[in-house]
Amino acid sequence: MKLAAKLITYIFQPLLMPTAVFWVVLFFLEGSSNLTDKGKSTVVGLVFITTFLIPALTVVMFKITKVIKDLHMKDRKDRLMPFMFISIFYLIVSFMIDGQQWMTPLLNIVFIAITTVVVVTNGITFKWKISAHAAGVFGLLGFVVALQRAFPSTHHLLLPLLLSIALCGIVSWARLYLNAHTPKEILGGALLGFGVCYGSILLFA
Repeated sequence: MKLAAKLITYIFQPLLMPTAVFWVVLFFLEGSSNLTDKGKSTVVGLVFITTFLIPALTVVMFKITKVIKDLHMKDRKDRLMPFMFISIFYLIVSFMIDGQQWMTPLLNIVFIAITTVVVVTNGITFKWKISAHAAGVFGLLGFVVALQRAFPSTHHLLLPLLLSIALCGIVSWARLYLNAHTPKEILGGALLGFGVCYGSILLFA
C-alpha cells in the first residue's frame, strides 16, 4: 500500500495539473479553440514543458545540489526555495503566453487561475504546510464542474468529471497515508484549489 501511495504522489503531482486542465478544455469542450487537433496537441505539449518539465527538472537539481533533503519535501522549510522558484516561473510563463494567437480568453482565464493557485499555495507554505497536491487535483475538479455549468450545451465532460473526482479521492488518500499532510492541510489545499478555479470560470468566462 505504501508503494501505491508513493506512486500516486509522484504521478499525480501538482505540476501536472495545468497540462490536464488544458487537455480537458481543448479536447472536451466544444468551441474552446479554433485550433486543429495537431495544434491543440502542440499547445498541451507546450504547457507540459513549461509548467511541468522545466520546474520538475529544477526541483531535481535542488535535490542533487542538496538544497532540499528529498523530492517529497516533507519538511515545510524544504519547500520554500523550490516553491518560490515555481511561483516566479509560472508568473513569467503567464506573461509570455498572454497575447499568443492560440491563447483564447477562456484559456487565459484558466492559466491565470492556475497561476493564482500556485502563487497563493506557495505563499501560504511560508507559514503553513498546505497541501499542494490537494490544491492541484481539486483545482482540476473545480474547473471541470464550472465548465459544465458555464457551457451546458457540451456533453463531453462526463469522463473528465469522473476522472477528476477519482483523482481527488486517491491523491488525498495517498498524502494522508504517507503522513505527508494532516486532514486540515488537505482540506485547506482542496478549498483553495477548488474555490479559485471554480470561481474564475463562473465569474470571468
